[in-house]
Amino acid sequence: MSDQEQPQQEPVNLSLQDIATVVQLIDVVSRRGGIEGRELAGIGMLRNKFEVFLNQNAPQGEAPEGNMPVDAPAAVPEDAPLADKVQ
Repeated sequence: MSDQEQPQQEPVNLSLQDIATVVQLIDVVSRRGGIEGRELAGIGMLRNKFEVFLNQNAPQGEAPEGNMPVDAPAAVPEDAPLADKVQ
């Protein structure tokens, strides 16, 4: 079967609401103890990046719930689990 015969996969679209849902999910899972301590740094950095992205891209006057300052630190030690997954 050639590339031309294979059906093309539709591109995946993410909305700001999808990203806000991920931030809320991370908050809920962490409150419930679903994240191990050694994973917190990498996951926290990813959560902060999502939230900063939401704040930067939300329509004027519509900040997502639980917003934080855009200049919030998001440094993660290089040896932290999952740190290589977050840039």
